Amino acid sequence: MFNIPMSISPAQSSSQADIALQKFAPDAHDTTYTVATYLLDISDWILGFVGLSGNKVAETWVYAIVVLAISMVVGYITKWIILGLLRRFGKKLSSDLYSYLTGEFFFTKLCRMIPALTFLILIQVTLVETHTQVAGLLTKLTLLYVIYVTGVALTALVSAIWKHIDAQRNTKHLPLNGLIQLIKGIIWMVILIIAVAIIVNKSPGSLLAGLGAFAAVLMLIFKDSILGLVAGVQLSENDSLHVGDWIKINGTDANGTVIEVSLTAVKVLNWDKTTTSVPPYSLVSGSFTNYRSMQLSNTRRIQRSYVIDYDSILPTTPEMLESLRKVPFMDEYITKKLAQKAAGKVEDVNNSEGLVDGTIDTNLGLFRAYVRMWLDASPYVSHDDTCFVSTLQQTENGVPLQIYCFTSTSSWLPYEAMMDTIFEHISAMMIPFQLIAYQAASGRDTILEGFVTSQDPQKIYGMPQPLFKSNALDDVTGTTNEESGATGTQPTTGSNS
Repeated sequence: MFNIPMSISPAQSSSQADIALQKFAPDAHDTTYTVATYLLDISDWILGFVGLSGNKVAETWVYAIVVLAISMVVGYITKWIILGLLRRFGKKLSSDLYSYLTGEFFFTKLCRMIPALTFLILIQVTLVETHTQVAGLLTKLTLLYVIYVTGVALTALVSAIWKHIDAQRNTKHLPLNGLIQLIKGIIWMVILIIAVAIIVNKSPGSLLAGLGAFAAVLMLIFKDSILGLVAGVQLSENDSLHVGDWIKINGTDANGTVIEVSLTAVKVLNWDKTTTSVPPYSLVSGSFTNYRSMQLSNTRRIQRSYVIDYDSILPTTPEMLESLRKVPFMDEYITKKLAQKAAGKVEDVNNSEGLVDGTIDTNLGLFRAYVRMWLDASPYVSHDDTCFVSTLQQTENGVPLQIYCFTSTSSWLPYEAMMDTIFEHISAMMIPFQLIAYQAASGRDTILEGFVTSQDPQKIYGMPQPLFKSNALDDVTGTTNEESGATGTQPTTGSNS
């Protein structure tokens, strides 16, 4: 309620307007006094036109309606002028902050205060002794609207400033959206406290002091928000999570890209286009995998194994070594290894001449050396990262041959294509080395066994490799059957029977 100074004594008058103006007691040159006089005259004219002249209650409400209409007109005109000037001069601004403020309709929301403030100023003329309750009600309603519009404008301002900071300075895409939500929550809590103070005619300070008694209740109500805020600060401080990171959260089906981090949820867009939301605190209290470092390195790991059948692992013979010289990379390797062996050197690991790890004693050792040399020459493999070919603990199915390397890209589709190319080549190159990858026997293998004794094995498609008489190396190196003196057709893949 505004306190209106009284500098003159109220005169006896039958007009509510005269009494109100005497209470207002402005200077003769006061613009507000002139406007109020004009509006009160309009109210008296309307009352006289309908035959209610002298009715104090009617005059008060008619004046309020007239003031409301005038305030809305003044607000619309002022808003039109302000927004027009902003549009005209805003185009000359190079800062993107103005565009963010415009996008959040900050100026439009701010201009909504103008009609309310105009109404609040002019309505004070109705503060007369006989209508204090009506004037107080109108003033409270107007003040509530003003603080609500203020809250809307402030949250729009916070959003625009955050977008500006996020675009210009948050280059790491830290999950700070939760902090912005916290600031907005504080703004609305303050607005709510002020609104309650206006309604109950109490000081906002006394209400804030009383909130201490409800601290436990507030902590219970806002438990998730508080935990989310703490988790967001920890994730930001430790640089554990950015918007746009690919993460996998253990114990959930979340496996995809982070699209939003708020006070209450971390939203992950999974690879199957579904969205998973998890509480931020679960990332801090539990565990998750972040693939950001892999993406930044522009490499991606390959770790796969072939299970080599025991029966196909053979000691090398001079004839086998001679035939394998036709395989790329192997001629020079075999020559140098034989020379070292003749000199009494056995350096199958950390070779002094820079040869890759491997041995010429078995076909599997030669194959390990070949695969490593082929990977070193491949453009699909990163040559700055770890790369090796080794055997793992043997199993009942055979000896696992492990290929461990990194591709030259971390992009998903190229990674899959590169991995396909690598392992298709490795699968085909097992044949010249007389190696067989284990695969479980099927009914087809049983049927083929029945044809072996009654049919020419060379005419059976898909016959297991050892039954063929053709030289598999000729097909790899381009030698024809006539040139090698072999007969029969080259098998595609073989299975153990």
